Order: sequence, then structure tokens, then C-alpha cells
Amino acid sequence: MVAATAVALLAGCTSTVQGTASPAPTSATTSPGSTATATPSAAPTGQVTPAPAVGPGTGAEARRIAAVTSLIPLISPERTGSCFPSGPFGSASGVDGLYFGDGRVGQELDRWGFVAGWGNCGQDAANNGTLLLVAEMSDPDSAAAAADTLNGISLELESGGYEPVDLPDLGVTGALSTGGSDSAGAPTDTVQVWVPSGRMLAYAYLDAPAGGAPDLVTRQLTDQLGLLQGFAPTPQDQVPGLPTDPLGLAPFAVQTPGDATRFTGSYDLEGYLRLAIDPVVERQLLTANGFSGAYYRTSYDEAAGLDFAVSLYTFPTSAQTNAVYTGFAQLEATAFGGTAFALPAIPEAPCFAFDGGGGSFYQRCYVGYGSYLASIDVLGLAAADDYAQMNTLLPQQRDLIDG
Repeated sequence: MVAATAVALLAGCTSTVQGTASPAPTSATTSPGSTATATPSAAPTGQVTPAPAVGPGTGAEARRIAAVTSLIPLISPERTGSCFPSGPFGSASGVDGLYFGDGRVGQELDRWGFVAGWGNCGQDAANNGTLLLVAEMSDPDSAAAAADTLNGISLELESGGYEPVDLPDLGVTGALSTGGSDSAGAPTDTVQVWVPSGRMLAYAYLDAPAGGAPDLVTRQLTDQLGLLQGFAPTPQDQVPGLPTDPLGLAPFAVQTPGDATRFTGSYDLEGYLRLAIDPVVERQLLTANGFSGAYYRTSYDEAAGLDFAVSLYTFPTSAQTNAVYTGFAQLEATAFGGTAFALPAIPEAPCFAFDGGGGSFYQRCYVGYGSYLASIDVLGLAAADDYAQMNTLLPQQRDLIDG
């Protein structure tokens, strides 16, 4: 099942609180939001192709990139907790604002034709995190030039005490900071590095036990580069025309209150798994039942202070829908620690409440009919038994899919 989403920024997990595995500010003397500039890198051979205007096609391309972004728990099985930031990016400034904060990285990405990107983040119980970003650039020369300059910027992180670290298996020199510690007090090192692959640019920032960061980042990015080998970026002039809802699922996903977030859109299996709580288990369940695609709609209602998410899945037959319906309900109750409750509006629906910490709760309920399965999340509730929103939304969702 899709992880709960917190205020348009990240996919959260039902069994963990959101973390903070984000890079340090890019300068000890530059405040977030400043316009400091990096030393420009040499112009590549040929002309940088301008990125298309940000639009629905940009989001579709970002979700294509999601499908080839490395799944962190496959390399670090203990890093299953959610952390910041993650999800789709349609602008270099968006990347900079959530990952870095002083403008220099965004300027460099824009300089070399940034089109779209996707980020994944995972952390362990001691807050050791891995943060990945995959960005689509103008052309291979531009991606390589951007990597050179961005690796140089990483070494300027005075507050982190970064020093060069040779990563021969990746063919680049990254930035390593030593002498840190995790939330359990164990000594750690931090490494970050940019690596080009054709038009694509991969970035990793991670913490590891002292002495282990170069090996871990090499293994993570080796997996990442392997996934990119089979990926064909969309030519820039074709991005605006990319189908944004190829299966026509959007009309069957209930409109949730508030403004839609950047996660909203259609996902194939691999793209969906980048939002899933347990991608290994869910891959098995969905592929065994002929998963055809998903539509994910998230929104934030500022007035109510609530986040909402609807996840709509489609399968070839009602029998397969029912199998996944049952499988998800079992996972919620067992693997993810949900507390079952009966929703007054639809008592037979599988519904679960979770303690989000800090006096905040969220609810998730499922409905299914025919080839469609849907779940609805309501996050930010002051009480686990506040059913007002779910009592309205779940019947609306049921009516949409049962015709």
C-alpha cells in the first residue's frame, strides 16, 4: 500500500515517524535561500537543450524516473523508515529548496538543462539515512559537466568538514565527512556524491558506521546506475505530450479536500513501489494478482490542518482485486501495526488507525469493487476516532468505483 503522505513533502510510513536524512546546508556562511553562485564549469560540446516548461508532462516524466530510482531497503534492509525529502521534482529550484537550500545546486542544474527528477529516502532506527536523487539533464555532456561542478560544491561544505574521497568503482571523487554519530551514539561518517549516466545524473547522500560510508555509497549507486542502463529519457520536445493518466483512472479517485500535492498522478508498478511501505512484500502481492496500474491523489487542506490521500489500484478481475484487498488488510493489521476500527458509514470496510506521534493520528480505510481497489488516508487528526472526514470520503469513493 502507498505510504501516508505528510504535507506534500514526503511519503511517510505507518510504522515510523518522518526523519531528517537531508544534506547539510551548502555553505557554513550562506543562509538558505541566498543567491550564492558556484564557479561555472566549462561549456560542453554542443548546445544545451532547454527544458520544456513545467507542466503535466513534467510530472509524468518524474514518475517515469521513479521507476528506475534505486530502492534503498534492497541495499540497506534496515533503512525502512521514512525520511525527508522524497518524491517527484519538476524544477531545479524545487530540488535545491528541499535538498540544499542556498540556490547554488539549483543554478547548476538549471544551467545544464534539468528536466525532471525523483528522490527516495530511507533511514534506520538510529536515524542513519540514505537519500537518493535521480535527475534528467539536457544531454550526456551536460550531465557530466554538472556532476563535476556539483561534486566540487559538495567539498565546499565547511560546516560538514568534507574532504575528497576517491570512489574508483563509480569513477568519481565524492565528499566525505567523518566524526559524526547517530541517535544511538554510535560513530558515523557521511558521504555525498554525484555520478552521471548518459543524460541522467544520480546523487547520493548517506550516513554509515565509521569507515563504511564509501563502500555503502558505492553499492547503492552501483545499483542505481544499473537501473539507469535500461532507461530512455524522453526527448525534451516530447515531454509536454506524455500521457498523464494512461489508464483513465483519475475520474475514479475521489476528490479529496484541499490543494493537490506534487505526488498526485498515475504510477506503473515500479513507480508505485517507490511510494510503498514495503516494496518487497507489495511487489509479490501485486504481481501475483496482475496489477495493471495505480492513481495516487494527495492533498492538503490548510484550513482543517489535514492531509488526505486516495490510492486507486486496478486489476484484470474482481477475484484479483479481492485477493489484494485481503492482503493489504492483513498487512495493515500485522506488519504495520494498525488498530482496526469499524467506520460508521461502512462498518464492513477494513479500517485502521495509527498513532502519528505528537498527539496526531491518521486513519486508512479500503473499499473494492470489480477491477478497482481504493484506500483513503486522513492524516493529522486530533483523535483516532474522529470519523467525520472518512465517513464522507469512503462512501463517495465506493460510489465512484461501483458505478
